[in-house]
Order: sequence, then C-alpha cells, then structure tokens
Amino acid sequence: MCIWKKWTANIVTKNNINRAAIHHNISSTSPCRPDQSLALLQFKSSFSIDHASKLWSWKANTDCCTSWDGVSCDDFGFVIGLDASESGLVGNIDSNNSLFNLYHLQTVNLAYNDFNSSSIPAGFARLNRSLTHLNLSSSTFSGEVPLVISQLTNLISLDLSHLGLVVKSPNTSLRTLISNFSSLMELHLDSFMGYTSAISAHEWLSVIASAELHHLQVLTLSGCELGGSIGTSLLNLSSLSHLNLSDNDITHFPQQMFHLPNLKVLDLSSNSRLTGSLPEFPPWTPLQQLFLTDTNYTGRIPDSIGNLKQLTYFQVSNCGFFGPLPHSFGNLGKLALLDLSRNNFEGEIPFSFSKLSRLEELDMSSNRFVGPLPSLKASCMTIARIDLSFNEFSGPIPSSYANLPNLTHLVLLNNQLNGTIPPSLFTLPSLQEIHLGQNKLIGILDVEAFPNSISSPLTRLDLSYNLLQGNIPKFISRFTSLERLNLRSNNFHGVVDPRMFASLKNLSEIHLSYNIMISIDTSDLLITIPSLSLFAASSCNLSAVPEFLRYQPHLRILDLSNNQIQGKMLDWLWTNLEDVDLSNNLLVGFEDPFSNHSSSSLAFLDLSSNHFEGSLPNFPKGMDTISLSKNKFTGAIPLTICNSSWSRIDLSYNQISGEIPSCLFNSLMDQFYSSVVDLSKNKLQGMIPDTFGSECLLEGLNLNGNQSDGPLPRSLVNCRGLSALDLGNNQIDDTFPFWLEHLGRLQVLMLQSNKFHGHVWRHHIANSSFESLHIISLSANSFTGHLPLEYFSSSYLKGMYENDDHQTSHSAMPVVPYTFLMFPNKGQALEYARIQISELNAIDLSSNLFDGEIPTSIGDYKSLMSLNLSHNSLVGKIPSSLANLRQLESLDLSNNDLVGEIPSELTSLTFLTVFNVSRNHLIGMIPSGRQFDTFPSSSFEGNSRLCGIQLQIDCNPKKSGNVVPPSDHANQSNGANFDWIFAVAGYGSGLVVGVVIEHFVLWRNKYYLEKFMNTIRFFQGKGPLRVRSLRRN
Repeated sequence: MCIWKKWTANIVTKNNINRAAIHHNISSTSPCRPDQSLALLQFKSSFSIDHASKLWSWKANTDCCTSWDGVSCDDFGFVIGLDASESGLVGNIDSNNSLFNLYHLQTVNLAYNDFNSSSIPAGFARLNRSLTHLNLSSSTFSGEVPLVISQLTNLISLDLSHLGLVVKSPNTSLRTLISNFSSLMELHLDSFMGYTSAISAHEWLSVIASAELHHLQVLTLSGCELGGSIGTSLLNLSSLSHLNLSDNDITHFPQQMFHLPNLKVLDLSSNSRLTGSLPEFPPWTPLQQLFLTDTNYTGRIPDSIGNLKQLTYFQVSNCGFFGPLPHSFGNLGKLALLDLSRNNFEGEIPFSFSKLSRLEELDMSSNRFVGPLPSLKASCMTIARIDLSFNEFSGPIPSSYANLPNLTHLVLLNNQLNGTIPPSLFTLPSLQEIHLGQNKLIGILDVEAFPNSISSPLTRLDLSYNLLQGNIPKFISRFTSLERLNLRSNNFHGVVDPRMFASLKNLSEIHLSYNIMISIDTSDLLITIPSLSLFAASSCNLSAVPEFLRYQPHLRILDLSNNQIQGKMLDWLWTNLEDVDLSNNLLVGFEDPFSNHSSSSLAFLDLSSNHFEGSLPNFPKGMDTISLSKNKFTGAIPLTICNSSWSRIDLSYNQISGEIPSCLFNSLMDQFYSSVVDLSKNKLQGMIPDTFGSECLLEGLNLNGNQSDGPLPRSLVNCRGLSALDLGNNQIDDTFPFWLEHLGRLQVLMLQSNKFHGHVWRHHIANSSFESLHIISLSANSFTGHLPLEYFSSSYLKGMYENDDHQTSHSAMPVVPYTFLMFPNKGQALEYARIQISELNAIDLSSNLFDGEIPTSIGDYKSLMSLNLSHNSLVGKIPSSLANLRQLESLDLSNNDLVGEIPSELTSLTFLTVFNVSRNHLIGMIPSGRQFDTFPSSSFEGNSRLCGIQLQIDCNPKKSGNVVPPSDHANQSNGANFDWIFAVAGYGSGLVVGVVIEHFVLWRNKYYLEKFMNTIRFFQGKGPLRVRSLRRN
C-alpha cells in the first residue's frame, strides 16, 4: 500500500482534461478599449478581494490587455478571455453585471470562488454569439440549471461541476440544457445531480448520447450518484476520447465500451459495486489512461494488455484481480504509472518488466508476489516511487535500485528479503524515504561505506524488524534532513550516544525499541535534539529513564516500556509530555503525587505491570487514557477519577475495594470519542451505579471478577455504542436482560458465573434482535426453562447467522477493539494476534437449569465456532442440523439427558477439534471417520449403551476380533470457558480486548490473521506479530 499521497491527483489529467483551453494566451497588438477596462473594473468592484487575488492587478490607467492578470484581448482591444478562477471572489453576480457587457468574450472561467449559493445569472445569454468556453465549477452557484445556459449555442467547453445544481428530470431539464450544443467538445458535470437518491446511469447517459453531440470528446460525470448499468448508448459518441464515471454506484460497464475508436482516458474508479473483467484489447486500441481503483473488477490481466502501446497510466488498486502477470507488460514502453496494489496477484514478476524504461511510479503492494524483486535497469531514469510492500518477495535487494537517480520513495516493507542493504542505496541524490522494515535483512551497517561528504535529502528511514547487528550506525548523523528514524526490533547493541542526533534539526521521531542495547550515553546531559517529539526505547534493558530526555523541549511521546527501570516516576515526566508508557518496569511509586500536576498536558499514561502499591493516586484533570493494571493498588477509587472525560480507564488486576463511584459513568458523556472502562479482577463491591446518562458514549465495560451485586443498571440501555459488556464472575442477581436488545452494536455479552435466574426470553421489542452479537456467555447461572427458541432463529443473532464460511463483508459491522486469543493445547498455549470480534462466534449456555430439547434451528448459525450447552437438563436427540455448522470447532453437550444416537452427519465437521457428549443417555455406535477418529474416550464416557473403537467396546460382541485401541490423547477439559481481559497496551495503541478461550482453535486463519494485523500494526508504527508457543508453567 502506498504510504505517500497518490500522485494521480497531481499529474494525471483524469479530472482536469483540456481545461486549460478555457483560457487563451493571446497577445494583443492594440491597447485595451476604455469601455472594456471600465466594465472589468465595475465587475471587480462587485466583490471584496485581497492581495492574493488575480484582480488585485486590475488598476485604473493601466492597460487591461497587457497588465491585468487573467485578461486576454484580441487585436482590436476587445476582451475575449477572462480567467478569474481561484481569485477569492465573494458576492453575487446579478444579470445586469457589467461582465455581460463584454460582448466579445469567448472564454470565461469563474471556478473556485464563492457566489453565495446564488443562481447562475441570466445575463450569460447576452454572450451567446461569442462565448465558446464556460467554467463555473466549484463556485457555489446553486438551484436548478437555468435554461439560459442552453442558449449559448456556440459552446465548445462547459464545466458546471461541483455546484449542487438540481436536475429534476434527465429527460426534460438535462435534455433541454444540452440539446442545442452541436459544437460541444467538452462537458464536465461532476457532482452535478444534487439528487437525494441514486439515479439510473442508463437513463442519464441515454439523454446525453441522444443529444447528437457528434463532436463530444470529453465527458466527466464523477460523483453524480449514478446507479445500475450504464447501457450501451455511449457507443454512439464515436468521438469520445475521455470518459470519467468515477465515484458513482455503477454496477455494470459493457466491455465493448473499452473499444470506442477514439477512447484514450477511461476512469471507472470508486464504483464499489461495479463488477466485470478486462476485455481482450485489439492492437489498434488507443487507450492511454485506465483507472479501475476501488471497483470489484476481477479475473486475470489478459495477455493482450501488451497491445496498449500508448498506455501511460494503469491504476487498478483495490480490485479483485488475481493470477500471475502476463509477460506482455514489457510491451508497454510508455507506461509511467503502474498501480496493481491491494489485489490477489501472485507468482513472480516477469523479467520483461525490466523493459519499462519510462516508469515514474510502481506500486505492487499488498499482493502475493513471490520470488526476487523486479529488476529495474539503470536506463529507467524516470522512476521516482517504488512500493512493493506486503508481498512475499525474497532474496536480496537488487543492486540496480542503487542506480536510480530520480528515486524518491522506496517501500519494501513486510516481505521475506534477506542479505545485506546495498550501501550505495543511501547515496542516491533524490531519495527521501526508505522503508525496509519487516524483512530478514542482516549485516552490520558499516560507517566506512558512507563517505563523509554525503549530502542526502532522506527524511524517513525505516529498518525495523530485521536482523541487523552492531552499533547504531553513526552515519545517520549525516542525514541532515531526517525526520523519522525507525530501528526497532533488530539486534543492535552497545552504547547509544544521543549526540549523534544533535545535528539532525528536523528529527522528530526515534524508534529504538526491542534491541539489546546496553545503555544510553548521558555524559552530555544538556544535549538538545531540536524537533524531537517521540522517543521509543521499549525492551532495551534500560535501568533508568535517560536523563537527556528531560531537556528536549518538544518531546511529547515517550515509550520506555518493558525495561528494568526502578525507583519512582520522575516529576519532569508530567511537564510537557502527552503520552507516557512506562509499563512492565520495576517502578514502586511517584516522585510527586498526581494531584500536584493539575496543569499537566499528559493525556495518555500507562503504568501497568509495575510494583506500585497502596492507595490509588488522585487523578489530574484533562487525562484521556490511563492504565494502572497489574499492580498492587488497594483501597477505594478516588472521586477525582470523575474530573476527566476518559476514553480509556484500566485499573484491572489490582486489589481495589469499595464501591464504584456513581459519578464515573456520568463523566463518560462529556467527550468526543467512545470510551472503555476496565475494572476487572479487583474486589469491588456493591451495586453497579445506575448513572449511565442519555448521552453515554461507552464502548466497552469490563467488571469481570469482582463482587458486584444487585440488579443490572437499566440505564445501560443509554449506551447505544456499547460493543462489549463483561460482567462475569460477580454476584449480580437479576433476570435475563432482554432490554439489552436495544444496543444494536453489542457484539460481546458475558454474564457467566452470577446469580441470574428465570427464563431466557425476549420481550418482543420492535427493531431489536441482538443483531450484532457474536459472543454470548450465560454459563454458571440459574436460568431455567427451555432454551430460548426465538434467539436461535434467523431473525436474531444475525452476526452469527450471516457470516457463512467467512465470506460476508464486515464493512457494515460495528467494530469492537482488536483482540488476542490464547488457548492451551497439550500442555502448551498458543497466542494469536489481535483479530476482530466479527471473526469469532460463540455461544455458552452451560451450567444452568435449562430443560427441553435442543432447537434444530441452531443449525442455521453457519458461522458458529463454539457451542457449549453442557451441564443442563436437556432432553431429546442431538439434532442432525448441527452438521450445518461448518465452522464449528468446539461442541460440548455433556452432562445432560440426551438420548438416541450420535448423528453420523457430524463427521462432516472438519474443523471440529473438541467434542464432548459424555454423561448422557446416548446409544448405538459412535460415528467414525475424519475428526471422530481423534476424539478421546472421555468425550463419550458415561453413556452406558454407546459402543465403538473410541470406548474400546465392540458393537457386535458375537463376532470375535480385537477392538483397535484409540490413539493416545491428552486430557481435554469440557467446554469453551471465556475469560475476558481488557487492557491498554502501548502508547497510542488504544484498547486491547483479550479473550481467553480454551480449545478455541483458529489455526486455519493463521495466515490471514498475521497478514491482516501486521498491516494494522505497520500504521501504528509497530512490528509484525507471529503465532508463537507459550509453555505452561
């Protein structure tokens, strides 16, 4: 993915085609006529202007033809061209304006001014004999399109884009507007419709095509809310050379449109529902620019792409293209922009790419390319930007990259590159950004390889997450333009001398985290790095906060987490800093209390996993996020916690007692962003305050593992943005909270191990159905009655019902903060990186008093991954419809009163890893094959009439023969037990919601999880996450 702003807005003519023709540079041989200059001065007097305006040069007693900006004249002194675009004009133009006395005007450009949403003046009709070019775009005219425009019958170019004009009917207003434009060559109507709903693209384009615009070459209709198929009517416009239909809702574009005989520029980008594939391109195809970014075009790039010999821009980012690239790409000798990013291309890059000698930008990021990086010959003198990140390229960085004199950006992030970094890469005269992070590059960066005379424009250097060794290279001090330096997660060691950064006047960020540095040299305490705003040295074996940091006047973000820093939190850290992360250290107290820093600018503070103890400190005003998790704080929560508008509070895993302050949840309303509160694993008592106000912005609440009692506060229903609620392991005494159905964004509901009782039923609330819920646990309560049949129908719990085979888009789903999963398996625990809750679907109703049969409709939840109904009094047979749960990984029906046979259809559940039906009244042969051959005998014991090899019981005892003993399996615990952990981790990284789910196996998503989360972590400035094993103590 390109990390720089897409250059198409700057150099590609997709939305600015031939508009220079609106103003002619004509040299007049005669002086300006007095009536012409007078009319222009009167026009100028209609507006208030500043010194930056073009009209500022319009002075009396000067020649308007030679001295006035934006004015051109003919040989007789008549004004024929007026370009007052972007002149800061504010006011109205009435129909009697002196502008319309300039009867010889041929071109008028009033774009990008502010005419106060007034109507387009009728006075333009007075210019009907002369006017050929009119541009009123982005000038805040409004209302209906005036019929006076249709009287300008000599128009060659008309631009009414971005005006919010309303066309009530394409068949009337639009047809009337353009029916007289027999000479029109350019028509720009971007964002033209002003409709409140999408309009048929076919109807709109049919009107244009039927207007006999035989000379029309340029048509732009970007952002007009056109929907559906465009039809084939535009095939009648045989002169069309530029067509822009971007940013609409078009669903179909006929392939024969690509073959219009004169079509050179085609832009269909940002039509997210547009499907199709590229056609075959005959040799005569004149296409020069093709833009399909952000559409659903799919398929392979045809070999005939090589026939587009005139192609200069090819941008198909974020589509559905796949397969290898054709060798014929090498025939595109004029190609300047090639953007294939965010598709599913694979294979090696064809060698023919080395022939693309005119490339200026190459973006192939976020695909599945393998093999060596594409070779670029030194003859490719024009290339400025290369982005090959987030692929699987391997091998060394080609030496040819160090011979590209105009290269400004090199982005090779997140590949499998190895070898050393070519030293000459750093000497390229134009190179501004180098991003080589998340690879396997090795070696020592040798200072001797870089001449002292080096003069580099380098502003960003990212070598993070590699295997580089040695000292931090001192040659960095020669990059005098450097702004951001990222060396985190390498094998650098030794002493870091801050003086090496002192000459870097623009350096704002230094990332040194996750190296094995010994120390930071602080012999020169007064050293100043003038622009330093961020310093990160997490996991660097530091024993103290580097003293030189206190003298950095612009330092705002400090990350020294995961070190060995001892003592107290230093007083100066409160002074100017905004974000401080000192988590996972050995701190024991505060040098100065919180309350002495009422004017502190600190917004984010993470002191989790230290050795703080005693009472919680008083909280200063103005803080946004605080984590004091995993310390030894005791006593009550101070009322000063209500002084700030928190977005994140994490006091979990302490020994805090008393009641939750009633003011806390009121303080969550007066803020701009949603908030998360985690008070889990403490000793809090009493009722949960019923003080959630009508403007509650709570997103996540975790009170798990306390001693809260009483009923659930009904005011929780005011928190309409709540996505995760964990109240498990408390003493809450209430009936099922059906009223939480009002919370349409709720994805996680954890009520296990409380004193809930009664039937689980719904109150038939209109438009309420727990539609976004993905995880629900009601286990270990006293619920009674039948399982809630309505909740197991397709009308409810839609979050679990619709995500069949992981194909449903989650773009419209509410977002829960990313999570990580940990589950034990055979004495080990596997830790998975953060993923979206929408990737998990689990129901746990175990250890209650439910009776009746298991609803067959539960088989409709095809995305369900874990189901636990154990330890109840369920009767009847196991529904064969459970075999429809193709994503199911854990199924526990143990300790019930189920009868009948185990359905053989369950053997089709190929992801099923945990299966337990022990202690029921099941009979018959245990199914065999696939996963069932791996389940231990403990999964079936306690059913006296079951037989099969899993229990070593012969189902036909009259026949002789030995029963094959089952494989040796480690003991597996029953069910899928949930334990949610909310934590704030890392400066600026926001909330991390953790889920511990025993036996919740997601191995088949490993590649997707790593790929997806590494992309997110890259934009957080963090490194890749890997699935790893954690030995259980």
